[in-house]
Amino acid sequence: MKKIIKYFNNSIQRTIFKVQNKTNNNFNISVLNKYLIAFIIGLFIYLFYLLLPLMYNKTWVQKNIESKLLNEFRIDLNASADITYRILPAPHFLIKDSKINVNDDDKKKSIAEIKVFQVFLSQANFFDKEKMNIKKIVINNANFTLLENNIKLLKNFSKKNFSNKKIIIKNSNIFFKNKLKEVIFIIKVESGLFFFDNKKLLNLLNLEGEVFNIPFDFNFQNRNDDTKYEEVNLNFKSLKLDIFNQLFIDKDNLIIGESIISFLKNIIKTKYNIEEKLIIFKSDKSRMNNLQVNYDGLLSINPFNLDLNIYLTNYRISKLFNINSIVTEFIKSELLFNENISINTSLFIDSSTQNTFFKNAEINFNVVSGKINFDKTILINNEIGSLKLSNSNLFFKDNNLIFNSDILIDVKNSDRLFSFLNTNKSLRKDFKNILINLDYHFLDKQIKFNSVKIDNIKINDELLTITDGFKGNDLNNFNNSRRLINQLLEAYDG
Repeated sequence: MKKIIKYFNNSIQRTIFKVQNKTNNNFNISVLNKYLIAFIIGLFIYLFYLLLPLMYNKTWVQKNIESKLLNEFRIDLNASADITYRILPAPHFLIKDSKINVNDDDKKKSIAEIKVFQVFLSQANFFDKEKMNIKKIVINNANFTLLENNIKLLKNFSKKNFSNKKIIIKNSNIFFKNKLKEVIFIIKVESGLFFFDNKKLLNLLNLEGEVFNIPFDFNFQNRNDDTKYEEVNLNFKSLKLDIFNQLFIDKDNLIIGESIISFLKNIIKTKYNIEEKLIIFKSDKSRMNNLQVNYDGLLSINPFNLDLNIYLTNYRISKLFNINSIVTEFIKSELLFNENISINTSLFIDSSTQNTFFKNAEINFNVVSGKINFDKTILINNEIGSLKLSNSNLFFKDNNLIFNSDILIDVKNSDRLFSFLNTNKSLRKDFKNILINLDYHFLDKQIKFNSVKIDNIKINDELLTITDGFKGNDLNNFNNSRRLINQLLEAYDG
């Protein structure tokens, strides 16, 4: 700074000497030189004015900044003594290695460690330090650490209006930790901005960064007047994924909202109401893979209880047997095997326009007391009969996902069944139902028949060995399944 002052002093002296020389020679000062002298003098005075905060006591500056940040921005800053004043790019105090604290159980805890904290000042009145006014703040190279209870504090923070002075965040990280203080994931924030917009009367928060190495844009805004309003938009451009949610809270504390999830050409649109921790929701023109999807249900959070009904039309039921690795890995995570989770989901399928054996289905997925079952699931062929599940159980054994169930096959018209199976007329025997207990191994697609009853008569062990042919059989390989069923009918005495 001393070099800058010295440079301007030398410039003024050189200009004055030039003017004196011209005055001695011509006894006249040009208009251009008058303007130049006035500009340099004005610039020197302005520079001197900008340097006035250098005279402020550092201890006073530290306390004053901490006080203003708490009162105006609701930021509890623990500023270090390493404070410097700079005029470029605009007058500001630069604070190194500071911390942001929050009150947790009446104790102050740090949630952020900041390498560079810049407090930009309004240039209105530097002569009176008591009138020092903060214009905006910039947080650079910070590490934020958020635990579960800290997130609640941030939510409460948004229920009040932000400062109308901007808070800018650059090149920082947000660490989310569980109750054991283990890092769950990290958000890299390239840039962030939040403030209260006086024109729109909205709190605004915008973040750009990466999570799991995937770039994202996050935008949040809310209004805290009589009718509260909140809007969230999260966009992952590289994934072509966009998540949008908006809600209104009326005077009776009833929440009315809408969420839209767009992924590739799929769109899941949901309208919902929330009252006393109960969420009532239904779909609104949702589509997946050019298929219209309708659903409705109830959800309570504490304890977690979900009742969900899904309705699909023009969908091939056989696709349900193609369990992909993502679903398998999710079940293997054992998140659903939790006694505090209750899920009752019914999937209703109309396949009447599809070339498939079963034309209608009701698939039930239930999680009760840490156990998963598909009881009361039924697949229907209107001409032949139905298949119904009971006493089912989905579990892990030796790191293998296994499904065990009783399967009741109710035969409505045996002649049509035999015709469908291309069964030789000499082998056709009249029966009404088949009761099967089996295990299906999802990982290696193995089927094991534990018992088979035809019209309540248990088949002998010799017949049961025929069912071993189903081991390793693809459920969608109908020709092989038909051959094995006909072998069983041939061996059955009736």
